[in-house]
Amino acid sequence: MSTLAYPSADFPGQPSVALEVPDGWEPAHAPGTTMAARLPRDGGFAPNVLVTIASCGPEFDVQESLEQIASLATSRGGTVSEPYAADLGGAQFVGCDATWPDPDVETVLQANLFHLVRSGSPDAGAHVVQLTGAVGGPDAVDDYELIRQVLTTVRVTPWGEDQADSSVDTPASAAADTAGTAAGTASGTDA
Repeated sequence: MSTLAYPSADFPGQPSVALEVPDGWEPAHAPGTTMAARLPRDGGFAPNVLVTIASCGPEFDVQESLEQIASLATSRGGTVSEPYAADLGGAQFVGCDATWPDPDVETVLQANLFHLVRSGSPDAGAHVVQLTGAVGGPDAVDDYELIRQVLTTVRVTPWGEDQADSSVDTPASAAADTAGTAAGTASGTDA
């Protein structure tokens, strides 16, 4: 009889993600998100950044995520930018910006970035890390630079098979020592 465990080499754990946020930003919690932060603002749209990590199959293509963003923006009467590439903290992301009208804040701008973290085994699943930065209202264009600065600090560290021996007793968590810069720029976006 053999033992199966999560996380393990057969069932890799989620990657860890770290972001640097400026003074004044606060943690935010929302269903379906792994981590989020926002800059509180009285009476206006609070610039925010969300991180989600989702399991996916070995055949997953990030293009599916880009298509979901395009569908969302189009359904709200908006548009998306052409996809762009960004090297953030040594991880290759693919992104697009979305914008749509909003009755409460005039316009929502959203930056969406996706990074696929594969395990060592071609048959094992993978994890898709999604970063979404959102701004809105009359300050959206200026606030876009704020979320962009936060997004470029991301560090993604894949779960490693070397953690398999301790994975049953201790969850894996590590942060890569990398600094990122966006290779592509977007026209403003919102999470």
